[in-house]
Amino acid sequence: MSIDFPSHFFFTHEDSRFRVRPIKPSDKDLLQRGFGELSERSRYLRLFQTNNQLSDAALKYFTEIDGVQHVAWGILDESGTESIPVGVGRFVKYKEEQDVAEVAITVIDSHQGKGLGRLLFVTLNFIAAKIGLKKLRYYVLRENHFAINSLKKFNILNQTEEGTVTILDIAVIPNHMAIKDDVKMQRFIAAMKVVEEKMRL
Repeated sequence: MSIDFPSHFFFTHEDSRFRVRPIKPSDKDLLQRGFGELSERSRYLRLFQTNNQLSDAALKYFTEIDGVQHVAWGILDESGTESIPVGVGRFVKYKEEQDVAEVAITVIDSHQGKGLGRLLFVTLNFIAAKIGLKKLRYYVLRENHFAINSLKKFNILNQTEEGTVTILDIAVIPNHMAIKDDVKMQRFIAAMKVVEEKMRL
């Protein structure tokens, strides 16, 4: 199922302005630049590797996508005179389970704590809901307690352990009204409201 989502939307945080948009084949240099801004620890926690550059094959895989089986959106910091790549989120549908997709989200170290990871999470969830996905699957290193505890706030359908990795299946959230309105979830609800408004079809 293919839906023409908006070409981009803007998000502001304090004095910063961010453009959120789909990844394009021409984004290879931007992606490589952003990858270089990740610390070794961040590369390990999020990508399970410590290489400081993406291979040509990886860049092709990450940018030359169909927008249906493989969906990816990035965030550019446009607060200054040039666009700075600061985050990317993607999901890839399983061929054998077309209502399930594997998700990955990364934000460079200098821009963590600004709500950008949360914004990518709810953007991918919004798209997943619109195209009929039921579950989003996250592979997280067991030592990444922050990510695991953040994901456990949601409706966990299944949790398994595979070596050093925790695998979490989370139910796709239809809209912000489906989230229990408590203190722990207020920021996610606010982010979902922003995305629902910006991505209105």
